[in-house]
Amino acid sequence: MKHVDSSFAGVHGTRIVYDVWTPETAAENTPTGVVVLAHGLAEHAGRYRHVIERLCSLGLVVYAPDHRGHGRSGGKRVALAKWSDFTDDLHTLFGIAADECPNKRTFLLGHSMGGAIALSYALDHQADLDGLMLSGPAVVPSVGQPKALVAVGKILGRLVPAAPVLKLDPNLVSRDKNVVDAYVADPLGYHGSVSAGLAAAMLGVGDTFPARLPSLTIPVLLQHGTADGLADVSGSELIAELAGSDDLTLKKYDGLFHEVFNEPEKERVLDDLIAWLRPRVQTSAVSS
Repeated sequence: MKHVDSSFAGVHGTRIVYDVWTPETAAENTPTGVVVLAHGLAEHAGRYRHVIERLCSLGLVVYAPDHRGHGRSGGKRVALAKWSDFTDDLHTLFGIAADECPNKRTFLLGHSMGGAIALSYALDHQADLDGLMLSGPAVVPSVGQPKALVAVGKILGRLVPAAPVLKLDPNLVSRDKNVVDAYVADPLGYHGSVSAGLAAAMLGVGDTFPARLPSLTIPVLLQHGTADGLADVSGSELIAELAGSDDLTLKKYDGLFHEVFNEPEKERVLDDLIAWLRPRVQTSAVSS
């Protein structure tokens, strides 16, 4: 794979850093397609190198940004003014990808909070997408939380958006201790408390999904561990139940934790991802 990193000015001028990974087979501007990858809360795109390698094996060019407030990008750490800042930044990157890889089928892959970002983006721009892949999407963040606490969280997000409200338990990331240790030691990760503003934004966008999902008609792949303690599997089940797509696959992995791409069974999960993508990529190559 060939790798370059670059940046653009996102919403409010915030510097957004992103990576572009190009397979050797696409060196002469002949990629089979494009994937934009949206990482999860408090992490960064660099944690997906092994996933990107598998995507590039299909001849796909991968664009992977660090969201605002995350990793190498600018902005206050794990904070957010409004949800559309995430999706507007993503839209700018899709424009860059379209200019650099014109007339290619385009896919969007999102994990956890990135799954919620990807879903909301797809609902607004599905005419520009050929497929949506979601891993452990955090689309029902209020599940398991007392209604009073959720209501207070939304109010706090409006009044005191910078207030710290919750901390992720790294032990729920994966059953692989090496993965957890690396996650904790990662200098580009964020290990403090998440702001009330970001938490409230996630709750707010989650509230919109049930009414909007019937309009989602593009191909969808959902991958979720049944023992996910950070993003409940009911989120993927909700998408599978309500989405209007007639090409939707839900893969539930018994006993797997949140990061299914980083579990001991990750190769099986990645095999499923590639198996879902392959015919769609090959179809586009034949038609072109």
